[in-house]
Parts: sequence; structure tokens; C-alpha cells
Amino acid sequence: MRLKRSRTSSITLYKRLALAVPSVLPMILLFLFGLLVYQLFTIRQIKCSLNDTPCPVELLDKINKYLGSNMLFLNQKELTASLKASFPIEKTNLGFQMFNTLAVKVEGRLTSINTQLSLEKTLPVLSFDGREGSTESAIFQKPSEEISHSTQSIEYLNFEIWDNGLMSPAASSDSKIKYLFTTKPDTSAVRSVYSVIKLLEKYLEVDQIWILNARVFLRRSGQPDIIVGVPFDEDSLVQALQSLAYLTTIKKDAKVIDLRFKNPIIR
Repeated sequence: MRLKRSRTSSITLYKRLALAVPSVLPMILLFLFGLLVYQLFTIRQIKCSLNDTPCPVELLDKINKYLGSNMLFLNQKELTASLKASFPIEKTNLGFQMFNTLAVKVEGRLTSINTQLSLEKTLPVLSFDGREGSTESAIFQKPSEEISHSTQSIEYLNFEIWDNGLMSPAASSDSKIKYLFTTKPDTSAVRSVYSVIKLLEKYLEVDQIWILNARVFLRRSGQPDIIVGVPFDEDSLVQALQSLAYLTTIKKDAKVIDLRFKNPIIR
């Protein structure tokens, strides 16, 4: 009798397992399929192009943090916003290629100005500032000479500045444009700096440009320094620049031509 019960019990267990396997097997297969799909869409490599050329390092640094994440759960709006925050991007296309590759195609501006920046507690003190009301040039030095001497030990960071006021890190090691400020400029100030530099370079051959907060100092070989303020009135500045050849003849020993005002001041 006991043997019969044992045999019956074994048969019953076998039937239960036989019934359970068909219902569990699809779940196992579905789990394995999901795992395979997840692995297939995991980002292992990134291809990035800016206007059909390889992306600069400032963009790659933003994108590479998505390595190891899954394309199925990628927040495309977040990625696009991150790129736009570091680069003047107009259009971004994201795609996924076989073999776990994220393809990023970016279209953006290419006209920037390479600039060296430095955030300073204080800016150079100029003898020119202590003689604001005097036209006697013998009592002050050329601002460009004082600025050049007093900023020799400054360590600069290399940036590109763009027409929309964005500043992005750059790999360049030197620039004739030095931008010093005591507080980080907002986009409006950077836009003004960008515009005035483009305008000045259109009319002048410039050896060196220093921006000290809201003042732009230009050094030209054998010529008086030029000072421009930002923001600026474009019409007045253009007229002054077009008359510069005449202005330099008014005072032969002039060290500075100050174009921050409607009527240029020659000192």
C-alpha cells in the first residue's frame, strides 16, 4: 500500500511540473529576449560630427558621459540641451547604428573669436585713469604698455566667444585677445565684446587687444592706443574708425585716442 501511494505521488508531481513548464517557459524566453535587446541598445561607442567634421572636444566631453547608458531610455531633450549649453548649436540629430553606436550629427555656427580669459580680483591700475581730465600725454604711459607689463604673470584659460554671447572652452594655446574681468560677464556683455572686436578688425590692423571689464584697449604698432567701451554705439564708432587717419594727425605726440564718447578724445 505504501509503495502504491509513493508511485501515485510521483506521478502527480510529474504532471504538475509538466503543466507548469509550458506556462513558465514563455516568461523565461521573454526575459532572455528583453535582456538581449537591452544589451543590443547599450551605447558602447559614439560617433559625433559638427557640420560634417569631427566634433570638438567640448562637445565630446558632454556626449561621452552617455557611454554605457541605453538608447531606449536616452533623454534626447536633456542631451540636446546639454550640448546647446556648451556650444552654439542650431540643430541636433540623434540616431542609433548597429553594434551599440550612438550617432550624433550637429549643425552650428563656425564663426567664433579665439580669446584668452582670466577672472581677476582686481584689474591693472593705469596712470591714464588718474589723469582723466588732462590732455597732456607726457604725464601718463600708454595703457597697452602698462597692461602688458602688469599682466605677464596671469594664467589664462582658452575660450571661443560666439555672437550669441556663449563662451566655450578651446584647445588653442595663445591669442592676441585677452579678456580680463572681475565678475563673469553675462551673455549680453559677451555679445557686445564679440561685436566690437569684429567691427574693429574690419577697419584696423591690431597687434593686441585687451578687454578689461567694459573697456577695450587696442595696441597698434607705432600708433596711439585706441579705447572703446562696451556696449557701444555702432554708427558713432564706425564714423570714428573711418576718420582715424585724420584723428592721428591732430596731436602728433598722442598716446591714446578714446572712442568711448560721441566725440573722440585725443590725449
